[in-house]
Amino acid sequence: MPERMALNRGALDLDSLNPEQRAAVTHTEGPLLVLAGAGSGKTRVITTRIAYLILHKRVPAPAVLAVTFTNKAAREMAERVAGQVKGTEGGARGGPLISTFHAFGARLLREHITLLGYRPNFVIFDAQEQFAVVKSILEDGAYDEALFSAKSAFFALQQAKGKGLTAQELRTRRGDPAELALGAILDEYEQALKRMNAVDFEDILRLSLRLCREFPAETRPFLERFRYVMVDEYQDTNRCQFDLLKALAGGRRNVCVVGDDDQSIYRWRGAEPGNILDFERVFPGCRTIRLERNYRSTDTILAAANQVIRHNAARKEKTLRGHRGPGRPLEWLLGEDEHDELTKVVAHLRRTLLQDGGHPGDAAILYRSNHQSRAIEENLREEGLPYTLVGGTRFFDRKEVRDALAYLRVIAAPSDEVSLFRILNFPRRGIGRTSQAKLSEYAARQHRPCIDVLREASRFQDFTGPVARSMETFAALIGRFRERFAHEPLPAAFRALMAELDFHRAVEKERADPKSGEKAAGLIVELERTLDYFARTRPEAGLKELLDHVALMAMPEQEEADSRPRAITLSTVHAAKGLEFPYVYLVGLADEVFPHKRSLAEGGEDEERRLFYVAVTRAQRQLVLSMARQRRRYGETLRQQPSRFLLEIEARLFEGESPQGDYVGGAPVKARRTEEAKGRFLERIKGMGEGRG
Repeated sequence: MPERMALNRGALDLDSLNPEQRAAVTHTEGPLLVLAGAGSGKTRVITTRIAYLILHKRVPAPAVLAVTFTNKAAREMAERVAGQVKGTEGGARGGPLISTFHAFGARLLREHITLLGYRPNFVIFDAQEQFAVVKSILEDGAYDEALFSAKSAFFALQQAKGKGLTAQELRTRRGDPAELALGAILDEYEQALKRMNAVDFEDILRLSLRLCREFPAETRPFLERFRYVMVDEYQDTNRCQFDLLKALAGGRRNVCVVGDDDQSIYRWRGAEPGNILDFERVFPGCRTIRLERNYRSTDTILAAANQVIRHNAARKEKTLRGHRGPGRPLEWLLGEDEHDELTKVVAHLRRTLLQDGGHPGDAAILYRSNHQSRAIEENLREEGLPYTLVGGTRFFDRKEVRDALAYLRVIAAPSDEVSLFRILNFPRRGIGRTSQAKLSEYAARQHRPCIDVLREASRFQDFTGPVARSMETFAALIGRFRERFAHEPLPAAFRALMAELDFHRAVEKERADPKSGEKAAGLIVELERTLDYFARTRPEAGLKELLDHVALMAMPEQEEADSRPRAITLSTVHAAKGLEFPYVYLVGLADEVFPHKRSLAEGGEDEERRLFYVAVTRAQRQLVLSMARQRRRYGETLRQQPSRFLLEIEARLFEGESPQGDYVGGAPVKARRTEEAKGRFLERIKGMGEGRG
């Protein structure tokens, strides 16, 4: 009792946790695997565990590290911890470090990357800048275009690096021309990045791990700062992240990982489900705790999820149990074609919101592949229903924002030639493509950075008088603002730069439509606000830290959508992970559409089933499933069968028609129930969420 009172005084409410959650929070010594089913309150467990370590176990806050995969998740965790433990701002001085894997790796690199031959002011290239480098390599090299386009080479490089393959390993794989070429491209790509003192997202983790392995004495003090390590969404870790975790665990082995192998859906990004499946073997003496109480969905929805996922053999056994009661039966909508299917879906959605007094933001329409959104958008527009599309162009991907940031990147690191050539003639200053090509060629011949050539362009006969003067003026501007950013507040220096460039006017002139130009210029105002906020929250940080922050914020993330927008959410299932909605419509559920035909061909049925499980468990109150009896592809009409995953759900969970119909004969099973039958239906599914169905 005295201990409980002390905990309550420390702003910890352990009494509100269920027994499994409480066990996960209070087990602090040694390796711990928390198998957290969908909707089981894992974030609450992690944040309460951090607070428990600090308030009850008296662990110094900076000795606690929590890593996750998205900036949104890291922010949410930091805010929750801050509500329980004063002085924790997600890594601010005096608090625990709560960050993404990549943000953690960037911290390590900032302290020790010189050991690998880089300069401390390295820049982080995002996907567009990486693609520009790959495209340049292919254009300048003698590579067989039949083997790789720029796009396919870019994705192949990312996959190879994600698997930890080196250029040398690829080049020694005899008999495979594509891999030999890929090895040569990777070699050139890595040389180009190092010449520009740049790293990409894969490098952040790969080079961090290399530092730990090759320079253990130098990196040990950094790693040993963290006595307790927690990893969220552990099922999404790749091999490199797994090895980094082992390095962090060290001899103490006070490592807690939280995840759900049933929600491992990012293998195409390099995630290894085996990391969570093998955790107990890799960390002997590990304690395993299962969080199976779901606080999100009804028993009917959970019963469907349990029935599907148990068909995967390679998994940690767990069964979701609900506490919200049976809820509504599942519903099945079958259209004659895709248009008819979506017409029925939208009509059902409109009727449901009207009857329940719901808001459009309460509903989501989920689908397997991005291309499916177009027809849904058309239907919603025809019906006048508002919607928001997850995965549209993000703020940091906008051209105007990228142009402004390119100036900052060149000011911070003049060797960043990708950014330099992006802005060399924007706003227009008479340095066209021909002059840029001459600049690049001359710098390469002289083995000098392009910025050095720009500073003294008038000395070289390759450049005419006006062009040379423009080049030198540009280089002088970069040098001048390099000084200003070193000595002035970031927002003030940025506004001065934008004013000197007359950046807003240049942006508006690029757009033919005045309204579009004004909107584009408004993005720079929003960027200014971002700098203001960064300067307020991290007053000690400089331009390099700002660019790290922006680069990591611009990483592709699966949780960028607002958890409760004001309009119907349209999203792929991949992008919807981490979200939840009262009403979920899962459309296009034909076999070889979901599961995807290509994934099946590559042996990915288990992951497709996990993806379906994630989709089902996004629903809180009602789940509606739909399909078209036929669809047209390339002028041909294709007859469709229901997804194999639908057929793993018992027909009795549905009201009305169910997917278990005889589609060869064209007549779906009718499962219409009388009121008496409905009563028996509710009785039968009582407790099914607890695995008794």
